[in-house]
Amino acid sequence: MNLNNKQVIQKGRTMVTGQQHGMLNPEQSKRFMQMIFDDSSFLGQFRHEMRVSTKGSIEKLGIGRRLLRKKAEGEMPLESDYAEPVLGAVPYSTVDIVLGAEITEKFIRENIEREGFEDIFMEMIAKQVRVDMLDLAFNGDTDYTGPDAEFITILDGIVKQLGQGSNILDASTLGNGKFVDDIFTTALKILPSKYFNKSTYKWIANNKTYITWLEYLKNKETTAGDMAILNGDNLNPLNVEWAIVPNFPDGKIILADPSNFTTVTTYNIKLRKTIEGKEAVMRDTRYYAVHLDMDQIIMEKEAAVMIENVPETI
Repeated sequence: MNLNNKQVIQKGRTMVTGQQHGMLNPEQSKRFMQMIFDDSSFLGQFRHEMRVSTKGSIEKLGIGRRLLRKKAEGEMPLESDYAEPVLGAVPYSTVDIVLGAEITEKFIRENIEREGFEDIFMEMIAKQVRVDMLDLAFNGDTDYTGPDAEFITILDGIVKQLGQGSNILDASTLGNGKFVDDIFTTALKILPSKYFNKSTYKWIANNKTYITWLEYLKNKETTAGDMAILNGDNLNPLNVEWAIVPNFPDGKIILADPSNFTTVTTYNIKLRKTIEGKEAVMRDTRYYAVHLDMDQIIMEKEAAVMIENVPETI
């Protein structure tokens, strides 16, 4: 049975009687996660794993090379030629997270969509979770001490994880501190060729870095480049597409297949709602909270390139 957003929140909410505790069943949990990992966000290009346990491992199948053999009729392959799968596993350990929200009854009464309000509100909650999960997936750092530390220190994200065990390129060494196209050719050179697939790999960066790339092209004396920029063409270095990610850190580019990044969640999702209590009565407000958990892992660090210290100067 396919559930719409309203059915999800109706089945998961905490009723005034207190007879329900907001725990979604597996089908409802899947539906809620489908709302988050949809195609409208870069998060939808990640691999998403839902697990029962909060700790465990995600199995992976590695890539071998040159395993095919010539077949001769009536002959059996040598035992030494038998291919064995390259198996491995990446551990995960999810962290509990919560999103709280409050809405006044007056707002609901005056809202033109009040009859279907909770359906719309459910989509708003899912959108906020989606935005924050993508932000945390890249920027999470348990050692961070600056602004928004309560958010960023929830877990270690992709940028921090790629800082160890991946292919790292210092872009500032390539062009005397200026932005040059050698950044892209060098990144592709240091990526092991067995992983690269032009149709799935992306240059992952923020909008500022992408604009620097466009300005670099504009400053080159090429009429074709100027016309492409004016026409709004998507100009991709070495024909590998850009992926512009909100809140992605400045001065960095990641060359990777987004499906190499895996977000792990469990079925332990709660949607809580209450209109009771002194504060709710005095403020004429209803309160909502979404309780879930997540971890962010990388299936194959060697299959990515972290480009650091990308200059803004052209």
